[in-house]
Amino acid sequence: MQLLMEEGFSSLTIESIASRAGVGKTTIYRRWPGKTELVIAAMSNFMRLDEVPDTGSLRGDLNAFHAHHGHGFSLRLLAGAGSTLIGTVLSEKERNPELIETFRSLVTNRRREQFKAVVDRAKARGEMREDVDPDYVASVIFGSLVARTIAGMPISDDVIEQTIDNLLDGVVKR
Repeated sequence: MQLLMEEGFSSLTIESIASRAGVGKTTIYRRWPGKTELVIAAMSNFMRLDEVPDTGSLRGDLNAFHAHHGHGFSLRLLAGAGSTLIGTVLSEKERNPELIETFRSLVTNRRREQFKAVVDRAKARGEMREDVDPDYVASVIFGSLVARTIAGMPISDDVIEQTIDNLLDGVVKR
């Protein structure tokens, strides 16, 4: 993953991967048939998904989901090397569509399902309006954090909490 983020997908070679790992190319090819499969395996390991938080409240679950003192999904993905991964995957979208499809399958879609569980629990507890679309809520939170990343603005637990507070003003039951 480090080499991918340093060189980008197009410049990445099996030779450079083998060299960085201190093994021969044949060792790499014994496990993965090519660069794409190796990168996909590395992405799935790098972007491991934590369990769905259940703090007993929507606000608590959302904070744990995204922030959690530097270990939450959004901070791992956007405040660190993950943002380079997103850029790499997006930049290869046309040339190597399997990368973005794999990223969607391993990360985005699975995370949206986990997020939906958080929202469904909140609705069951009566904390959230029934008409709120979980995908929209996820997009609002994550999208605002991506926009901050693109703008060069920092992301911290405090920023995530403020984002969640502002969002909740529009979706909680009154």
